[in-house]
Amino acid sequence: MFYKLKCWLWRRYTTIKPRYLDHTWCDRCDLLPEMMFEILSQFIEKECSQDYLGWYGEYGHKIKGKYVMDELLDLYNWWHNYYKKEYPQLCNELWNKASVYEPDTIWEDIPGTDLFEYQPKWSDESKKAHYTDILNELSELENKTKEDLNKMLHRLVDIIPYLWT
Repeated sequence: MFYKLKCWLWRRYTTIKPRYLDHTWCDRCDLLPEMMFEILSQFIEKECSQDYLGWYGEYGHKIKGKYVMDELLDLYNWWHNYYKKEYPQLCNELWNKASVYEPDTIWEDIPGTDLFEYQPKWSDESKKAHYTDILNELSELENKTKEDLNKMLHRLVDIIPYLWT
């Protein structure tokens, strides 16, 4: 009885709060990876011991020829170092480069309605070409990172049976 009360009041193991999300709206397609990698992060930081001999050696579990702990650490490091640090920095750098070539913002009335239409105007075609090239580069980066995220999520699902202590 006391254990259940303690877990309900102080140690809410079934309540997960992703560290990188605010308490605001979040699309489910963004929430799911956040929750999965938060559970992985909490497991590595709070539950498992990397020094435990059972992770490596003769009796260490392997998945696709790789020790499970190495797979856990690869996923953890990719999430915290690339996806949450390097990727946003790369996106910001590309947006900053693109801002130099941004078009003049012109909103034109749509005849017969109360609506407006965005009509970008560039002072010269070279600015438009640079702007388009940078946005294409950004789009390629986003698509590659989404592909990588999906691969990492599949890898994470493969190691679910090993997330126990």
